[in-house]
Amino acid sequence: MKATFKHYITLNNQKYDYSIVKKQKKLLFFECKAANIAQEFLNEDIPELLVDLPNLIIAEKEYKTSQSETMRFRVSANDKKRIEEKAIKSGYESVSDYLRNVALN
Repeated sequence: MKATFKHYITLNNQKYDYSIVKKQKKLLFFECKAANIAQEFLNEDIPELLVDLPNLIIAEKEYKTSQSETMRFRVSANDKKRIEEKAIKSGYESVSDYLRNVALN
């Protein structure tokens, strides 16, 4: 069984959950949805990450609130399925993130 540590950080009177799962001897998986982080880190990098976590949460919240405009367009059911599959294969959590990145980069 992998060791899992679950905790939260309080920021502006709100609690934000995060978890740390031991993957290997020197490797941990860190996840904090509020900061949009879900990846592996070396053990020695976790303390610095925790110190910077409030700033990362604030930056992610600002990023999300800055995206207030909506774009809509029609696609066929087949095209929609292909776009969703490509977004997942490319590692995106949402089709919006995928399309934004493809269009702007």
